[in-house]
Amino acid sequence: MDAERMTKPTERGRQPLGETLSLVAICLDTETSSQLKHFVDSTSLVQLRAELKNYLSGEEDASLVDQMKELQPDICLLDFDVDREQATRTAERIHEAFGDTALFAISADAQPELIIRAMRCGCREYLVKPLDLDQMVEALARVGGRKKERKDQPTGQLLAFIGAKGGSGVTTLAIHVAAILAQTHARKTLLVDLHTDLGDASLYLALKKHQYHFYDLAENTHRLDADLLQGYLVQHPSGLDVLPAPDGFDVARQMARGTAVAQTLAFLRSRYEYVVVDCHPGLDDQNMAVVDQADQIYIVAQPEVPALRNVARYIDQLTQFQVPADRVRVVINRHLKKGTISDSAIEKAIRKSIYWRVPNQYVEVMKTINTGDPLSLSSGSDFMRSLSGWTETLAGKPAPGSGKKKEGKGLLGLFN
Repeated sequence: MDAERMTKPTERGRQPLGETLSLVAICLDTETSSQLKHFVDSTSLVQLRAELKNYLSGEEDASLVDQMKELQPDICLLDFDVDREQATRTAERIHEAFGDTALFAISADAQPELIIRAMRCGCREYLVKPLDLDQMVEALARVGGRKKERKDQPTGQLLAFIGAKGGSGVTTLAIHVAAILAQTHARKTLLVDLHTDLGDASLYLALKKHQYHFYDLAENTHRLDADLLQGYLVQHPSGLDVLPAPDGFDVARQMARGTAVAQTLAFLRSRYEYVVVDCHPGLDDQNMAVVDQADQIYIVAQPEVPALRNVARYIDQLTQFQVPADRVRVVINRHLKKGTISDSAIEKAIRKSIYWRVPNQYVEVMKTINTGDPLSLSSGSDFMRSLSGWTETLAGKPAPGSGKKKEGKGLLGLFN
């Protein structure tokens, strides 16, 4: 990078006290730059890594992006007054490429519509010139708090369910596994319906229509915190939390970026012991964002030739993507002990062992979909025994007394 575009990182005569946030400034005017340097030299809260003299100009400006990757700042302070359009484009690019970097906009203009516009392009804070040091300290404290929260919280397991083809029963299995983890094992569990439209998870759980869905949350990665999340969740009586999918057609959601999905899932994993994701078919950017983070990837198929062909293709493609083989697990749904295709033939065709077999109780399961009767599928059925065994491998043995039939409205009859 040439000298005109960037000054040297700020030299400081002393080491910062404790954990210090790092900051990169872009296109600050002379007065604001001087104020910032004076503030940095007077506190151990933040360290100025560099000042960039130009906005990101577009896809071709790879050198600046590479520099940002090297610096990995906690905060990017972006002046919107030099060229608001270029500043907006720069904020969008940084937000997309560096989701963990908090964007601070700074401007002499505090009109509400301009503040809203800056927030929409990914800015977490809007500072007003001249730089108010108290406001700056409060903003730094919020970033530091979020960083500490991410660091202190353990990362939960992410379980991805992908169907080899449509109608494989992915939603059925994802819902049951998530609900059993929540109810029987008392684990803090979240179900994410990743379908871009016509999501079924809420319908199968008999949940009321909700104003928001997962992709609404993914549009707000720059504001993610526990309070924001609560407004998007739907709670099920079992204790399971649900982030539904759009229940209609929404073409715009189909363009949601994989980076936004990845950032949202990383946040969710910090809040839950288990995040169960009901994926749509395919390996697009959204599903790959799930695959990249998943502790286990369940490819669900029925014992039929077209589905098994697709399983083999999924395995080959994931191998090319260098996904570890031990994370990819094949689940045969609607399994028959004396089916037309034997287990050995299936394993030979897919070149992988079957991880789990879910017995075929299609008629009984369909009744739960059509009637919504929570007790219509007994916990003693072959289907439920199989799913309970599966969750035991994830969470350990069931809680004492969990095998007893509960009175009133349960959850296991609400599933597809």
